Amino acid sequence: MSMGPYTSAPVPFVRHDEAGRITERGRMEMQYIVAENAERGGILAGEAADETHYVEDPTGPARRLRLRRALVVAFDTREPAPGAPARVHLPPDTVITVTGPITGTVTASGAVDLVLRMPGTYRVTMEAWPRRPAIETLTVPAATGPVPEAPPGAVVIGPSLEAVRARAKEIATLHYAEQALISRPAGLQAADLLKAQEAARVLAGGDSEWIAEEAAERGQDPAVLAAAIVAESTKTVERERERVRVTQAVARATTESEVVAALQVVGLEFVLPPGP
Repeated sequence: MSMGPYTSAPVPFVRHDEAGRITERGRMEMQYIVAENAERGGILAGEAADETHYVEDPTGPARRLRLRRALVVAFDTREPAPGAPARVHLPPDTVITVTGPITGTVTASGAVDLVLRMPGTYRVTMEAWPRRPAIETLTVPAATGPVPEAPPGAVVIGPSLEAVRARAKEIATLHYAEQALISRPAGLQAADLLKAQEAARVLAGGDSEWIAEEAAERGQDPAVLAAAIVAESTKTVERERERVRVTQAVARATTESEVVAALQVVGLEFVLPPGP
């Protein structure tokens, strides 16, 4: 049976933006592709994906699908010291995205000196459209002395030392606030000084009406409850003293490496999420 002159089998197509980026792919009959292109443009017959192809001359008469070539670049070092540049040569208007302890995005061209002051491991993605992105990993060791100033014109990823200190203090404060909500046994909140004193008297062989009443309510032996209260009170004091030591060490830090070290002593990691 004839299907008629205006019927065709679906063919692959892509939709694209004005930069030639492929935004959608699918299959459609050719006459509908032609009609949509005549009406508003931005559609082209062909099999392609954004990761591998782009549309050349996307708003002109010579549109066609082209393969995206790989961006081949490399830093002159993959282990730059804090504050020292890692140089890379980039095409015009390359977008550099850095993720790690510090996250940031910049656009740069030519000979670029990338400077990272915070120790850690970073993933650096470089994209110069329409080339496929290049991805490098940079590992910045902890500083063993003063951190040098970035060379003129360098691309510095990360905020000032003052902002790093403030973020580290925030990390420590949130950590110890969360720890204060954790109590043992379950349901027991951190004891205040008076209650801890009452509990200590019970453990020493004395009596406490307060502890006895609460133990009866909980169905516990007064000595068991008193021991739990004293233990929790001791942990609360120890946590607060540790918090003070950490925040003081952060305040005294003269380099980003010292800030990181102050957190790592108590098992915390420095992470600064991207800004708005």
